[in-house]
Amino acid sequence: MKTFRMVAPALLALFAGSCFAQAYPSKPLRVMVASVAGGPPDIIMRGFSEPLRQEFGQPVIIENVPAGDGIVAAQNLVRSAADGYNFMMASAGPVTVNPVLQKSLPYDAQKDFAPVGMIAQFNSVFVVNAAVPVNSLRELIAMAKAKPGSITFGTAGTPTTSNLYAEWFRHSQNVDFYNVPYKSNPQALQAVISGEVQVTVFAAGAAVAQARAGKTKVLAIVAEKRVAGYADLPTVREEGLDLVIRNWYGLFAKAGTARDIVERWNRALAKVSLDQGFQDKILFSNGMERAAPSGESADVFAQFLVRDRALYERLQKEGRLKIE
Repeated sequence: MKTFRMVAPALLALFAGSCFAQAYPSKPLRVMVASVAGGPPDIIMRGFSEPLRQEFGQPVIIENVPAGDGIVAAQNLVRSAADGYNFMMASAGPVTVNPVLQKSLPYDAQKDFAPVGMIAQFNSVFVVNAAVPVNSLRELIAMAKAKPGSITFGTAGTPTTSNLYAEWFRHSQNVDFYNVPYKSNPQALQAVISGEVQVTVFAAGAAVAQARAGKTKVLAIVAEKRVAGYADLPTVREEGLDLVIRNWYGLFAKAGTARDIVERWNRALAKVSLDQGFQDKILFSNGMERAAPSGESADVFAQFLVRDRALYERLQKEGRLKIE
């Protein structure tokens, strides 16, 4: 009888734990997107939401939190419960850029977040208004050097790829683009189309579509080698630039979220993004691609983040990247 009394509670605990694990998720899941509604990151995460709903059997609610260059979304994640129901889709900005370039933040990206997986990487391009009298990035740089401050560069705030390139040009290439900040990258692109500013960096899909409509010109793609689907576009390296800052988007949970939940989400992201139809319709058409470490483990993604942060630390130390 004593043996039964000792074993029974253990069996009940094991059974209860098994039922709890199988029950997840038992309510809607929330993903905060550090981007405005309608921008490429928002479109892509919403593209993931239906396949993920099918995978988890619960709605995946997308919440846009663009304020503060991703800082607000990060802060909201830190304040949420580490229960596997709250996630953040974010770019390098709040995760590996802001922690290096900003003196104080209301979170510690290395301690407060649990990396889940890479979602996709941007194929960004340099795009200019159709009336700008240049046809290559080299020609744009030459014009900017000949007339310092005359070229207006539309950006989307401190940690974005467009702003990082504008500042990098200023501090390392002696090219004085006039930095004009907007609330979002789509607004910066619209400003280029209207002629309000002359140049920006934007996701390849939308930028190339505008160029084909005759509203803009695409000068170069931000990549080390030519990209399938945009083979006619020279890379920034071909245009003489020795730096490729490539933006990416990944999914994060709050630190302390159960490992099995993180791994389950990692596998779900990999499964959805592996589908070629999904890649063509959701990723590639919005200027993104499933590049490594997309589809790899949460640990591999975490290692990537360490390298990405180290890049910005090196550039800052060398004085080639500052935010003013």
